[in-house]
Amino acid sequence: MLQDIRDRATSWVAYVIIGLLILSFALWGIGEYFGGGPARPVATINRNEITSQQFNQQVQQRKQVLQSILGENYRQQYPDESIVRQQVIQDLVRTELLRQEVDDAGYEISDANLIRRIQQIPQFQQDGKFDPDLYRRLLESQRLNKAQWENELREQDKLRQFENTIATSSFIPKAELKRFQSISEQTRDFKYALVSVKADEVSVSDAEIEQYFEENKQFYQTSEQVKLSYIELKEQDIADGTNVSDEDAKEIYESQQERYMSAELRRASHIMFKVPSELGSDALEWDEALEKANDLVQKLEEGADFTELAKQYSEDTLSADKGGDMGFIAPGDFTNKDLEDALFALDVGENSKAIRTEQGVQILQLTEIHEPEQESFESVREKIINERKSQIAQERFIEISDEIANLVVEQPDDLEEASESFDSSIKQTGFLSAASNDEIFAYPKIKNVAFSNDILVEKLNSDLIQVDDGHVIAFRVLEHKESEQKPLADVKDDIQRLLSVRKASDNATKQGSELFLKLKDGASLEALASENNLEVVGHGPIRRDDNRVPFQISDQAFSMEKPAEGTTTVEGVAQADGSYALIELNAVTLGSTEVDDPQMLQLSQRVNYGRREFSAIIDAIQANGDVVIYENRVSDTSANF
Repeated sequence: MLQDIRDRATSWVAYVIIGLLILSFALWGIGEYFGGGPARPVATINRNEITSQQFNQQVQQRKQVLQSILGENYRQQYPDESIVRQQVIQDLVRTELLRQEVDDAGYEISDANLIRRIQQIPQFQQDGKFDPDLYRRLLESQRLNKAQWENELREQDKLRQFENTIATSSFIPKAELKRFQSISEQTRDFKYALVSVKADEVSVSDAEIEQYFEENKQFYQTSEQVKLSYIELKEQDIADGTNVSDEDAKEIYESQQERYMSAELRRASHIMFKVPSELGSDALEWDEALEKANDLVQKLEEGADFTELAKQYSEDTLSADKGGDMGFIAPGDFTNKDLEDALFALDVGENSKAIRTEQGVQILQLTEIHEPEQESFESVREKIINERKSQIAQERFIEISDEIANLVVEQPDDLEEASESFDSSIKQTGFLSAASNDEIFAYPKIKNVAFSNDILVEKLNSDLIQVDDGHVIAFRVLEHKESEQKPLADVKDDIQRLLSVRKASDNATKQGSELFLKLKDGASLEALASENNLEVVGHGPIRRDDNRVPFQISDQAFSMEKPAEGTTTVEGVAQADGSYALIELNAVTLGSTEVDDPQMLQLSQRVNYGRREFSAIIDAIQANGDVVIYENRVSDTSANF
């Protein structure tokens, strides 16, 4: 049992915990996690408050994520922290409004439904059945409170229930679907030419560089950096240092022989009728495949040979030539439970009914059974020893982790006593910035905490942080480098390249705009291109999703007015890459409005009307809510948290 916990922890956390991360903070409040007294609200939403602690924690997390993604470009994208703070407060307000709406609407998740939901999570199951002991141990391994975890799961399900209610009750009228069909299949015949100027063809003076630097100094600063000392505990290190004798392993083998039986193997053949995975669950192809399969089931019941039918009809080319033979199958080999259940319920020589799977419709035949056999001690000796080592290591890991977690709080000014408690050395990092992803900053949880007020200003130890399954770290700051202004000499080349690109873009736009005026006055695109050494590009009538044309040009062409018969419509538009596009639209052809029922279903799925309806409802809730945002507190970057 204990061996399973480490194998399952990562997957179940990804499956469930991440889905609850926002709820944990936005719905229950950061005070539930960190304690402390009442905090000033930064916003009130109807009857509830968003506290400054909750808000600033979310801002810190958002900043760390953005800095990790953008690196040195973070300050250019977000020169003012107010941008991030405004994004965070809007997200928190919408989340709280949604929670209140769900509560006011009376959405509830019964205890029975909550239990059923938990029991259905595969990571809490052993041999296909819910295991309460495994559930408890998994929560303990993640240091989660069971009651709090179940409350958060209940909140998540309430929000999901509300969203599903809106999504499943929404529909789009057939007339609108026909209009969508016509627009999506519309084609446009247009040509375009790009006017561009190379950056190395323009000059930038030292005065221009200096002026730009003075006006944009905030973009040219060094990153804030920290050097950390830390201790870490790894469960694998404990396992590697644990000794399990052959005598101990033999005793385990003798007492648990039923565990060391080889799996029952069943040799199976199949006939498959494939259905493309991109089709919806109600596509006509499913009915056609089921009809074909049922016809063969009838023939098999009348005595037809399975091998010959597989060779003649099966669409699985790998097995069809072998009469459908798939070899021996062990429990768990099939990803589809219905398929596995059917196979292990058959007698040798017996055929299944038609079975619908993710790949299509299949018919099985059981041809041979290999019964389970007792494995010898020598064949499983290494496995038993490793399992026992893992079990001992996990128990010791939990004990030592608890002790370290207490010591880093009780002795907040150093890590000495904590390191001595498990005979470990204190390690050091080099200088790390928010953009660093090496050393212990490879773990986002460490990075998110390293620049917090408690760590930087109060000079306290961090809490013991679980960075991975069986791996915890506690740290403190040794040195802190504030962000500093870079000298002009260090960034002169960067500014010169930036201004060169901008100047080239401005020149291209100026030249392109002049040519566009001539195009509007009646000059042809081909003539202008010939005179100015431009290339004219055209692909004939194309749809808006044709990837041969840059998106910005295609998007502009499909928004231009339809030309009258025998004329053209022209447009000029600056491009994101610094070029200028001259576009000549020759013809617009509307798509078909004929839509049958299967197409209606596919179009509805493409439009995703239910999701849009849900988004519109959230906007309406926010518009009608009593929301007060204290902008002075939102913009207060000196707030402690």
